[in-house]
Amino acid sequence: MKFNNSIISKFNSKRTIKYLALFLALFLNLNLNTSCEKGTEPDNVLPGRRDYVWTEDTLYNPPGNVFLTFRHIVGNTADDVWIGTNFSDSPTGLWHYDGFEWQVVQCPIISNTKTALFLFDDNTLLVGNEYNQIIKRENGVWTEKYELKLDEYEKIAIFDIYGLSKDNVFAFGVAVNFETSSNPYKQIGIIFHFDGISWNRVMMPEIAEACLTVKYNKASQKYYIYSLGNEIDNYRDILVEFDGSVAKKSEYTKFGVALSEINGVVYINSDRTVYKLSSDTLSLWKDFSGTEFQTNFVGRNENDFINRSSRGLGHYNGIDYQTIYETDLELQNYEMIGNDIFALGVDYRNQHFVVIHGKLKD
Repeated sequence: MKFNNSIISKFNSKRTIKYLALFLALFLNLNLNTSCEKGTEPDNVLPGRRDYVWTEDTLYNPPGNVFLTFRHIVGNTADDVWIGTNFSDSPTGLWHYDGFEWQVVQCPIISNTKTALFLFDDNTLLVGNEYNQIIKRENGVWTEKYELKLDEYEKIAIFDIYGLSKDNVFAFGVAVNFETSSNPYKQIGIIFHFDGISWNRVMMPEIAEACLTVKYNKASQKYYIYSLGNEIDNYRDILVEFDGSVAKKSEYTKFGVALSEINGVVYINSDRTVYKLSSDTLSLWKDFSGTEFQTNFVGRNENDFINRSSRGLGHYNGIDYQTIYETDLELQNYEMIGNDIFALGVDYRNQHFVVIHGKLKD
């Protein structure tokens, strides 16, 4: 069962590797991570509002660089928003919105192929790429650049980053060793940990070919990683459970692996059925059968979240599920920031890359 759009990346001429993009994005389990020390759901939450004013902004890619897809969107306020793109070899890998317009931001790393963004509450930004690098931006300045290394692997691509604090950050992705006359091709899912000084690999069993998207469940203090399984699982999507030290294949894989997180609680989609993780117990939360509900969601609370619907951007307000913005664009990621909604869409036929922006009426 497929829960998210897929992006196909070819590392060499002999092998094609599947990557999930929205979450995200669309990968589109890609959520849009901010620092995760958040509380649990409050009682008696009012139904989420739907009175948005909508606009669309087109992002223009330079001629000859037509392949642009969206990986992550992060922001603490609606006038300071970042977008990272996925597998784009153009100089448009990182975009910023200041409340008025979107602009390309130059990032001092080898390539502008941004694959992961993470934003702390103080607006410290971490950017990971698919060329062994993570860079940090603090107080408006690019500061530290980190080179990731792993013996016997030539390439490390970072697909997601999650930080509980600045000295406790995990990066998730894939390590690749290309095939040569003397060595076979090999690919494994990897986890790196940052302790405030350096990034070091966390040992994990070779249960995944790629770690793509991660969510953190505060009650159990465990990470749940949407992953591409290896040959043992016939390269199917799997869920990996990680407690910060040990990673293992999750018993919840059978429910599907579309991941969502709201206020430190993780949810797992199986088709239009959503399960909720309370501590280590998984229970049925909502059944959206008969609606246009399709994918993972992001939101302010359980009565106010958005996701991709069959006709555009969908919204659940605690009472019912509706498509609140109809579009033919392929929605790859979305986020609710303050009173605003940002949804990232692509018109592949005309090569239009669009940010749909909804703002609640005053």
